[in-house]
Amino acid sequence: MKKSEIVILVLIILLYVLLLSNVVNTASVEGVSMYPVFQNGAITFYQKTHYASLGDIIIFKSPVFNTYVIHRVVEITPEGYVTKGVDPISNPQPDAGILEPPYGVPPYDVIGRVVNISGYVFVIPYLGYISIMFSSII
Repeated sequence: MKKSEIVILVLIILLYVLLLSNVVNTASVEGVSMYPVFQNGAITFYQKTHYASLGDIIIFKSPVFNTYVIHRVVEITPEGYVTKGVDPISNPQPDAGILEPPYGVPPYDVIGRVVNISGYVFVIPYLGYISIMFSSII
């Protein structure tokens, strides 16, 4: 076995251990509203919390459409977080009044904050397609 194959195998085993022990949570990205940060079918990691700061990428349950959304916090109001996708073509304006109430996403609808290290978000391209396929079957 090559050294690179061993490193990849160790990383995969470590990832599975972290996932199965609930230390790390994952989310699959479906759509293009966060391109180029996330591509369709990518998988990312998040920590469970109801709180975020300006610029954080959060995962929330849209109270308007009853679906999960991964978008960046662009404004904080007394009632919640106003979010927006980073792609200017598919998301030319903030989500307030569209995917979320006009005042923003209430903190209790926030599932978590995407993990970033020095501003860089860790994603694995294409791995999220597996989760997307299973959720569409069930």
